[in-house]
Amino acid sequence: MKTSFMSLAAALLGLASFSQAHMQMKDPPPFRSKFNKFTTSVDYDMTSPLNAGGSNFPCKGYHKLLGTAQGKPVTEWVPGQSYSMTITGGTPHNGGSCQASVSFDKGSIWTVIHSYIGHCPVMGDSSYQFTLPSDTPAGDMLFAWTWFNQIGNREMYMNCAAITVKGGGKKRRGASNPISSRPNMFVGNVGNGCGTTEGRDLLFPNPGPDGQQGGGDGKQQSGSGGGGGGGGGSNNSSSTHRGTQDQEPASTDGSKSNGGPPPATVGAKPNPSGGGYC
Repeated sequence: MKTSFMSLAAALLGLASFSQAHMQMKDPPPFRSKFNKFTTSVDYDMTSPLNAGGSNFPCKGYHKLLGTAQGKPVTEWVPGQSYSMTITGGTPHNGGSCQASVSFDKGSIWTVIHSYIGHCPVMGDSSYQFTLPSDTPAGDMLFAWTWFNQIGNREMYMNCAAITVKGGGKKRRGASNPISSRPNMFVGNVGNGCGTTEGRDLLFPNPGPDGQQGGGDGKQQSGSGGGGGGGGGSNNSSSTHRGTQDQEPASTDGSKSNGGPPPATVGAKPNPSGGGYC
C-alpha cells in the first residue's frame, strides 16, 4: 500500500513538473496563451519549442491570428519609452540567450530591439527591459520573445503578441537607435542550416545596439543566423544596462512567414571555437 502511495505521489509530481516544462512569455500575453484575455482556444503546449523543421516558424504559426478576435492587441506602447517582457516556467535549461524583436509586416521581417546574452531565462518569473525605438511606426505590430536554451536539445523557442504602437512619442536624447539601423532576428535550429552548440550561451552574431550580457557561465558561443543576423556579441556585463555597439543595419530579405524559416546567411562559415554555426 505504501509503495502504491509513493508511486502515485511520484506520478503526480511528474505531471506537475510536466505542466511547467520549458518556458513561455507571460507578459505581454502571447497569441493563444492562457494569460491572454482574448484567447478562446488555449494552447496548453505553449512552452514547447518551434518544430525542428521550421514548419511553424514564426510564432508557432499564431501570427496569422493578427486581426482576428483572438489576435487583438493586448497593450499599447509609445515609441521611445521603456517596457519589459516577463518569462515564466519551471525548466530554463540553464538559461541561454534571448532576443526581443518586432515585425511590422505580419511576420515576414523581424527586427531586434534588444538581445540578452546568458542567463535568459531563469527559473520562475523573470522580467527583461527594453526601449521601443523612437521611430517605431504607429499601428499594430507583432512582438516576439525568442530563446536559445543552453542545455538540452538544440531548439528555438518563440512566443508572439500583438501590440498597438501609439503615435506622438517624444524623442529623448540618446534614447535609442533607429529601427533601420537594427539587425534582423537570429534564427536557428529550425532546419534553416543555422544552429547552436549545447553547453554554451549563444553570443548573437549581431545583437544590435541594445544588447547585454546577463553573466552566463563563461561558456559562450558565436555564430551566424538566418533572417539577417551577423556580427558579434555585446561586451556589456550588466544585466540592467544597454549596450552601445555599432551594428550593421537589418537586411531586407528578412525572416519569411510562409510556414518555414528563412534561408541561412549567405557566406557564413562554421565557427567551431565559438560553437555556433550557419
